[in-house]
Amino acid sequence: MDPVFGELAQELTARRNCVLITILSRRGSVPRKEGAHLLLKGDGTRMGTIGGGGLEAEALRLARECLHSKTGYLQSFTLVEGDDPSDMVCGGNVTVYIEPVTLEDASIYTFVTEALNVSLPCCLIRLLSRRGEGTPRMAQGPRGATRADGKFLFSTSMGEKTEHQRLTWAQVLLKDGEETIRILSPEILGFSSKFPWDMVVFEILHTFSRLVIFGGGHLSKALCTMASLCRFHVEVFDDRAEFANKTRFPEATRAFHIPNYQEIPTLVGLDPHSFVVIATRGHRFDEIVLSQVISHDLPYIGMVGSRQKNAIVFERLRDQGVSPTALDHVHAPIGLSIGSETPEEIAVSILAELIQVRAQRKKKVGKHP
Repeated sequence: MDPVFGELAQELTARRNCVLITILSRRGSVPRKEGAHLLLKGDGTRMGTIGGGGLEAEALRLARECLHSKTGYLQSFTLVEGDDPSDMVCGGNVTVYIEPVTLEDASIYTFVTEALNVSLPCCLIRLLSRRGEGTPRMAQGPRGATRADGKFLFSTSMGEKTEHQRLTWAQVLLKDGEETIRILSPEILGFSSKFPWDMVVFEILHTFSRLVIFGGGHLSKALCTMASLCRFHVEVFDDRAEFANKTRFPEATRAFHIPNYQEIPTLVGLDPHSFVVIATRGHRFDEIVLSQVISHDLPYIGMVGSRQKNAIVFERLRDQGVSPTALDHVHAPIGLSIGSETPEEIAVSILAELIQVRAQRKKKVGKHP
Protein backbone atom coordinates (compact mmCIF):
# COMPACT_ATOMS: atom_id res chain seq x y z
CA MET A 1 0.00 0.00 0.00
CA ASP A 2 1.15 3.56 -0.67
CA PRO A 3 2.28 4.60 2.85
CA VAL A 4 0.82 8.07 2.25
CA PHE A 5 -2.71 6.71 2.70
CA GLY A 6 -1.88 4.93 5.93
CA GLU A 7 -0.38 8.16 7.27
CA LEU A 8 -3.39 10.14 6.04
CA ALA A 9 -5.77 7.83 7.90
CA GLN A 10 -3.72 8.21 11.07
CA GLU A 11 -3.82 11.99 10.81
CA LEU A 12 -7.60 11.97 10.49
CA THR A 13 -7.94 9.51 13.37
CA ALA A 14 -5.92 11.97 15.46
CA ARG A 15 -8.37 14.69 14.31
CA ARG A 16 -5.77 16.65 12.35
CA ASN A 17 -6.44 18.23 8.95
CA CYS A 18 -3.93 17.66 6.16
CA VAL A 19 -3.48 18.24 2.43
CA LEU A 20 -3.03 15.52 -0.17
CA ILE A 21 -1.20 16.49 -3.39
CA THR A 22 -1.76 14.18 -6.36
CA ILE A 23 -0.35 14.26 -9.89
CA LEU A 24 -3.38 14.02 -12.20
CA SER A 25 -1.66 14.31 -15.58
CA ARG A 26 1.75 14.79 -17.15
CA ARG A 27 3.30 15.49 -20.54
CA GLY A 28 6.91 15.41 -21.62
CA SER A 29 9.82 14.62 -19.34
CA VAL A 30 8.71 14.82 -15.71
CA PRO A 31 10.06 13.18 -12.55
CA ARG A 32 6.91 11.31 -11.39
CA LYS A 33 3.88 9.64 -12.97
CA GLU A 34 0.14 10.10 -12.56
CA GLY A 35 -0.99 9.02 -9.12
CA ALA A 36 2.17 10.09 -7.29
CA HIS A 37 1.28 11.54 -3.87
CA LEU A 38 2.69 14.02 -1.41
CA LEU A 39 1.05 14.50 1.99
CA LEU A 40 1.37 17.72 3.98
CA LYS A 41 0.41 17.04 7.60
CA GLY A 42 -1.04 19.52 10.03
CA ASP A 43 2.24 19.91 11.90
CA GLY A 44 4.05 20.90 8.70
CA THR A 45 5.83 17.59 8.16
CA ARG A 46 5.30 15.69 4.93
CA MET A 47 5.42 12.25 3.38
CA GLY A 48 5.89 11.12 -0.22
CA THR A 49 7.00 13.14 -3.22
CA ILE A 50 5.75 14.44 -6.55
CA GLY A 51 9.26 14.94 -7.89
CA GLY A 52 11.07 17.42 -5.69
CA GLY A 53 12.62 20.69 -6.78
CA GLY A 54 10.68 23.80 -7.71
CA LEU A 55 7.54 21.85 -8.61
CA GLU A 56 7.24 20.33 -5.16
CA ALA A 57 8.17 23.57 -3.37
CA GLU A 58 5.42 25.53 -5.16
CA ALA A 59 2.85 22.78 -4.62
CA LEU A 60 3.65 22.77 -0.91
CA ARG A 61 3.31 26.54 -0.75
CA LEU A 62 -0.21 26.28 -2.17
CA ALA A 63 -0.96 23.35 0.13
CA ARG A 64 -0.11 25.42 3.20
CA GLU A 65 -2.58 28.07 2.03
CA CYS A 66 -5.46 25.61 2.03
CA LEU A 67 -4.53 23.49 5.05
CA HIS A 68 -7.49 24.87 7.00
CA SER A 69 -9.74 25.45 4.00
CA LYS A 70 -12.27 23.40 2.06
CA THR A 71 -11.08 24.84 -1.25
CA GLY A 72 -8.34 23.09 -3.18
CA TYR A 73 -6.19 23.87 -6.21
CA LEU A 74 -6.02 22.32 -9.66
CA GLN A 75 -2.68 23.71 -10.75
CA SER A 76 -0.55 23.12 -13.86
CA PHE A 77 3.21 23.56 -13.82
CA THR A 78 5.51 23.86 -16.82
CA LEU A 79 8.94 22.46 -16.09
CA VAL A 80 11.67 24.09 -18.13
CA GLU A 81 15.24 22.88 -18.09
CA GLY A 82 17.37 25.27 -16.11
CA ASP A 83 14.56 26.76 -14.01
CA ASP A 84 15.72 24.83 -10.98
CA PRO A 85 18.87 22.67 -10.85
CA SER A 86 17.19 20.23 -8.48
CA ASP A 87 14.34 19.47 -10.90
CA MET A 88 16.59 17.30 -13.11
CA VAL A 89 14.11 17.27 -15.99
CA CYS A 90 14.29 18.15 -19.67
CA GLY A 91 10.97 19.96 -19.78
CA GLY A 92 7.35 18.90 -19.41
CA ASN A 93 4.00 19.76 -17.95
CA VAL A 94 2.41 18.46 -14.75
CA THR A 95 -1.10 19.06 -13.39
CA VAL A 96 -1.58 18.44 -9.70
CA TYR A 97 -4.63 18.47 -7.47
CA ILE A 98 -3.98 20.01 -4.07
CA GLU A 99 -6.73 18.61 -1.88
CA PRO A 100 -7.58 19.72 1.67
CA VAL A 101 -8.63 16.70 3.72
CA THR A 102 -10.66 17.36 6.86
CA LEU A 103 -12.33 15.27 9.54
CA GLU A 104 -15.47 15.16 7.39
CA ASP A 105 -13.53 12.99 4.93
CA ALA A 106 -12.34 10.48 7.52
CA SER A 107 -14.87 7.77 6.65
CA ILE A 108 -13.94 7.74 2.94
CA TYR A 109 -10.20 7.59 3.53
CA THR A 110 -10.59 4.97 6.25
CA PHE A 111 -12.64 2.91 3.78
CA VAL A 112 -9.88 3.27 1.16
CA THR A 113 -7.07 2.47 3.59
CA GLU A 114 -8.80 -0.62 4.92
CA ALA A 115 -9.17 -1.93 1.36
CA LEU A 116 -5.52 -1.31 0.52
CA ASN A 117 -4.43 -2.95 3.77
CA VAL A 118 -5.87 -6.24 2.52
CA SER A 119 -4.48 -5.78 -1.02
CA LEU A 120 -7.90 -4.95 -2.45
CA PRO A 121 -7.76 -2.40 -5.33
CA CYS A 122 -10.20 0.48 -5.04
CA CYS A 123 -11.26 3.63 -6.85
CA LEU A 124 -11.40 7.03 -5.17
CA ILE A 125 -14.04 9.34 -6.69
CA ARG A 126 -13.89 13.13 -6.36
CA LEU A 127 -16.32 15.81 -7.60
CA LEU A 128 -14.74 19.19 -8.41
CA SER A 129 -15.74 22.61 -9.76
CA ARG A 130 -13.68 25.71 -10.51
CA ARG A 131 -14.42 28.66 -8.25
CA GLY A 132 -14.29 30.98 -11.23
CA GLU A 133 -13.21 31.10 -14.86
CA GLY A 134 -9.44 31.10 -15.19
CA THR A 135 -8.77 30.38 -11.52
CA PRO A 136 -7.00 27.28 -10.22
CA ARG A 137 -9.15 27.29 -7.08
CA MET A 138 -11.43 24.27 -6.87
CA ALA A 139 -14.59 23.70 -4.85
CA GLN A 140 -14.74 20.15 -3.53
CA GLY A 141 -17.90 18.09 -3.71
CA PRO A 142 -18.86 14.82 -2.06
CA ARG A 143 -16.25 12.08 -2.24
CA GLY A 144 -16.81 8.41 -2.80
CA ALA A 145 -14.91 5.17 -3.15
CA THR A 146 -15.60 1.70 -4.42
CA ARG A 147 -13.60 -1.48 -3.98
CA ALA A 148 -12.85 -4.28 -6.44
CA ASP A 149 -15.29 -6.52 -4.55
CA GLY A 150 -18.15 -4.11 -5.32
CA LYS A 151 -18.55 -2.51 -1.90
CA PHE A 152 -18.75 1.28 -1.94
CA LEU A 153 -19.18 4.35 0.23
CA PHE A 154 -20.21 7.95 -0.52
CA SER A 155 -19.80 10.83 1.88
CA THR A 156 -23.12 12.33 0.74
CA SER A 157 -25.93 10.81 -1.28
CA MET A 158 -26.57 12.52 -4.63
CA GLY A 159 -29.31 10.26 -5.90
CA GLU A 160 -29.41 6.67 -7.09
CA LYS A 161 -28.77 7.43 -10.79
CA THR A 162 -25.73 9.61 -10.12
CA GLU A 163 -24.24 7.08 -7.75
CA HIS A 164 -24.87 4.25 -10.20
CA GLN A 165 -23.09 6.07 -13.04
CA ARG A 166 -20.07 6.85 -10.92
CA LEU A 167 -19.87 3.30 -9.63
CA THR A 168 -20.21 1.84 -13.12
CA TRP A 169 -17.30 3.86 -14.44
CA ALA A 170 -15.21 3.11 -11.36
CA GLN A 171 -15.75 -0.63 -11.68
CA VAL A 172 -14.91 -0.56 -15.41
CA LEU A 173 -11.66 1.27 -14.69
CA LEU A 174 -10.83 -1.16 -11.90
CA LYS A 175 -11.44 -4.20 -14.08
CA ASP A 176 -10.32 -3.22 -17.57
CA GLY A 177 -7.07 -1.40 -17.16
CA GLU A 178 -4.15 -0.17 -15.19
CA GLU A 179 -5.05 3.48 -15.82
CA THR A 180 -4.33 5.46 -12.67
CA ILE A 181 -6.29 8.68 -13.24
CA ARG A 182 -9.35 9.40 -15.41
CA ILE A 183 -11.03 12.83 -15.46
CA LEU A 184 -14.50 12.93 -17.00
CA SER A 185 -17.04 15.66 -17.62
CA PRO A 186 -20.67 15.38 -16.44
CA GLU A 187 -21.77 15.15 -20.09
CA ILE A 188 -19.71 12.02 -20.73
CA LEU A 189 -21.12 10.48 -17.57
CA GLY A 190 -24.65 11.21 -18.75
CA PHE A 191 -25.53 13.62 -15.96
CA SER A 192 -28.10 16.38 -16.48
CA SER A 193 -27.20 20.00 -17.19
CA LYS A 194 -28.15 20.79 -13.59
CA PHE A 195 -25.29 18.67 -12.22
CA PRO A 196 -23.42 21.12 -9.96
CA TRP A 197 -19.85 19.91 -10.56
CA ASP A 198 -17.51 20.50 -13.51
CA MET A 199 -15.59 17.24 -13.42
CA VAL A 200 -15.39 13.82 -11.83
CA VAL A 201 -11.92 12.52 -11.01
CA PHE A 202 -11.48 8.75 -10.74
CA GLU A 203 -8.23 7.57 -9.13
CA ILE A 204 -7.43 3.87 -9.19
CA LEU A 205 -5.43 2.79 -6.16
CA HIS A 206 -3.56 -0.48 -6.56
CA THR A 207 -1.33 -2.28 -4.16
CA PHE A 208 1.68 -4.18 -5.45
CA SER A 209 0.93 -6.58 -8.29
CA ARG A 210 0.22 -10.02 -6.89
CA LEU A 211 2.56 -12.85 -7.88
CA VAL A 212 1.43 -16.36 -7.00
CA ILE A 213 4.18 -18.99 -7.21
CA PHE A 214 3.33 -22.70 -7.09
CA GLY A 215 6.39 -24.65 -5.99
CA GLY A 216 8.94 -23.78 -3.32
CA GLY A 217 12.23 -24.89 -4.90
CA HIS A 218 15.46 -23.00 -5.57
CA LEU A 219 14.04 -21.16 -8.57
CA SER A 220 11.00 -19.99 -6.61
CA LYS A 221 13.20 -18.80 -3.76
CA ALA A 222 15.27 -16.63 -6.11
CA LEU A 223 12.17 -15.35 -7.93
CA CYS A 224 10.44 -14.44 -4.65
CA THR A 225 13.43 -12.40 -3.49
CA MET A 226 13.82 -10.53 -6.78
CA ALA A 227 10.11 -9.96 -7.44
CA SER A 228 9.53 -8.50 -3.98
CA LEU A 229 12.11 -5.83 -4.85
CA CYS A 230 10.19 -4.98 -8.04
CA ARG A 231 6.83 -4.15 -6.46
CA PHE A 232 5.30 -7.63 -6.57
CA HIS A 233 3.28 -8.91 -3.65
CA VAL A 234 4.56 -12.53 -3.61
CA GLU A 235 2.74 -15.61 -2.32
CA VAL A 236 4.26 -19.10 -2.43
CA PHE A 237 2.41 -22.42 -2.31
CA ASP A 238 3.84 -25.95 -2.17
CA ASP A 239 2.52 -29.42 -1.39
CA ARG A 240 5.33 -29.87 1.16
CA ALA A 241 5.16 -27.91 4.40
CA GLU A 242 8.95 -27.65 4.68
CA PHE A 243 9.03 -25.84 1.31
CA ALA A 244 6.19 -23.40 2.03
CA ASN A 245 6.90 -21.35 5.13
CA LYS A 246 8.05 -17.85 6.08
CA THR A 247 11.42 -19.11 7.25
CA ARG A 248 12.26 -20.27 3.74
CA PHE A 249 10.50 -17.32 2.07
CA PRO A 250 10.93 -14.30 4.39
CA GLU A 251 10.08 -11.81 1.61
CA ALA A 252 6.77 -13.50 0.79
CA THR A 253 3.58 -12.02 2.19
CA ARG A 254 2.20 -15.54 2.37
CA ALA A 255 3.76 -19.02 2.24
CA PHE A 256 1.20 -21.79 2.48
CA HIS A 257 1.12 -25.59 2.39
CA ILE A 258 -1.47 -27.09 -0.01
CA PRO A 259 -1.50 -30.91 0.15
CA ASN A 260 -1.43 -32.39 -3.36
CA TYR A 261 -2.22 -28.92 -4.78
CA GLN A 262 -5.94 -29.46 -4.33
CA GLU A 263 -8.68 -26.79 -3.95
CA ILE A 264 -6.47 -24.00 -5.33
CA PRO A 265 -9.36 -21.65 -6.29
CA THR A 266 -10.69 -21.83 -2.71
CA LEU A 267 -7.39 -21.67 -0.83
CA VAL A 268 -5.55 -19.18 -3.05
CA GLY A 269 -8.36 -16.94 -4.36
CA LEU A 270 -7.21 -15.85 -7.81
CA ASP A 271 -8.38 -12.52 -9.27
CA PRO A 272 -7.76 -10.49 -12.48
CA HIS A 273 -4.68 -8.89 -10.89
CA SER A 274 -2.90 -12.18 -10.04
CA PHE A 275 0.21 -13.22 -11.98
CA VAL A 276 0.82 -16.98 -11.73
CA VAL A 277 4.09 -18.92 -12.05
CA ILE A 278 3.95 -22.72 -11.95
CA ALA A 279 7.24 -24.27 -10.83
CA THR A 280 6.35 -27.44 -8.94
CA ARG A 281 8.59 -30.51 -8.55
CA GLY A 282 7.16 -32.45 -11.46
CA HIS A 283 4.95 -32.27 -14.55
CA ARG A 284 2.18 -34.22 -12.77
CA PHE A 285 1.81 -31.45 -10.22
CA ASP A 286 2.22 -28.77 -12.91
CA GLU A 287 -0.75 -30.32 -14.69
CA ILE A 288 -2.82 -30.38 -11.49
CA VAL A 289 -2.12 -26.70 -10.86
CA LEU A 290 -2.57 -25.55 -14.46
CA SER A 291 -5.90 -27.36 -14.77
CA GLN A 292 -7.25 -25.32 -11.82
CA VAL A 293 -5.94 -21.87 -12.80
CA ILE A 294 -6.30 -21.85 -16.57
CA SER A 295 -10.03 -21.06 -16.52
CA HIS A 296 -9.45 -17.85 -14.53
CA ASP A 297 -9.10 -14.42 -16.13
CA LEU A 298 -5.44 -13.82 -15.26
CA PRO A 299 -2.91 -11.39 -16.76
CA TYR A 300 -0.14 -13.99 -16.78
CA ILE A 301 0.26 -17.74 -16.42
CA GLY A 302 3.75 -19.16 -16.87
CA MET A 303 4.95 -22.74 -16.49
CA VAL A 304 8.53 -23.83 -15.96
CA GLY A 305 9.78 -26.81 -17.94
CA SER A 306 11.15 -28.09 -21.20
CA ARG A 307 9.18 -27.89 -24.42
CA GLN A 308 8.74 -31.67 -24.35
CA LYS A 309 7.36 -31.68 -20.81
CA ASN A 310 5.06 -28.76 -21.51
CA ALA A 311 3.77 -30.45 -24.66
CA ILE A 312 2.84 -33.53 -22.64
CA VAL A 313 0.98 -31.45 -20.05
CA PHE A 314 -0.85 -29.48 -22.77
CA GLU A 315 -1.87 -32.65 -24.60
CA ARG A 316 -3.31 -34.18 -21.43
CA LEU A 317 -5.27 -30.99 -20.67
CA ARG A 318 -6.64 -30.86 -24.22
CA ASP A 319 -7.83 -34.45 -23.71
CA GLN A 320 -9.63 -33.21 -20.58
CA GLY A 321 -11.46 -30.55 -22.60
CA VAL A 322 -9.27 -27.49 -22.10
CA SER A 323 -9.43 -25.33 -25.22
CA PRO A 324 -6.29 -24.80 -27.33
CA THR A 325 -6.97 -21.04 -27.16
CA ALA A 326 -6.68 -21.08 -23.38
CA LEU A 327 -3.42 -23.05 -23.58
CA ASP A 328 -2.03 -20.55 -26.09
CA HIS A 329 -2.09 -17.90 -23.35
CA VAL A 330 0.27 -19.92 -21.13
CA HIS A 331 3.87 -18.71 -21.22
CA ALA A 332 5.73 -21.97 -21.75
CA PRO A 333 8.67 -22.02 -22.07
CA ILE A 334 8.57 -19.36 -19.38
CA GLY A 335 10.64 -16.18 -19.28
CA LEU A 336 12.44 -14.05 -21.82
CA SER A 337 15.17 -15.71 -23.87
CA ILE A 338 18.41 -14.43 -22.33
CA GLY A 339 20.46 -17.64 -22.29
CA SER A 340 19.80 -18.28 -18.60
CA GLU A 341 21.00 -21.51 -16.99
CA THR A 342 21.14 -21.31 -13.19
CA PRO A 343 17.99 -20.99 -11.01
CA GLU A 344 18.89 -17.37 -10.31
CA GLU A 345 19.37 -16.56 -14.00
CA ILE A 346 16.10 -18.27 -14.89
CA ALA A 347 14.41 -16.23 -12.16
CA VAL A 348 15.76 -13.07 -13.81
CA SER A 349 14.30 -14.12 -17.18
CA ILE A 350 10.91 -14.85 -15.61
CA LEU A 351 10.86 -11.59 -13.68
CA ALA A 352 11.75 -9.67 -16.85
CA GLU A 353 8.76 -11.22 -18.61
CA LEU A 354 6.48 -10.44 -15.66
CA ILE A 355 7.60 -6.80 -15.67
CA GLN A 356 7.09 -6.65 -19.44
CA VAL A 357 3.53 -7.98 -19.20
CA ARG A 358 2.75 -5.66 -16.29
CA ALA A 359 4.02 -2.66 -18.24
CA GLN A 360 1.97 -3.63 -21.30
CA ARG A 361 -1.16 -3.82 -19.16
CA LYS A 362 -0.53 -0.31 -17.87
CA LYS A 363 -0.65 1.02 -21.42
CA LYS A 364 -4.17 -0.22 -21.95
CA VAL A 365 -6.78 2.48 -22.42
CA GLY A 366 -9.92 2.24 -20.27
CA LYS A 367 -13.17 1.47 -22.04
CA HIS A 368 -16.60 3.09 -21.83
CA PRO A 369 -19.06 1.26 -19.61
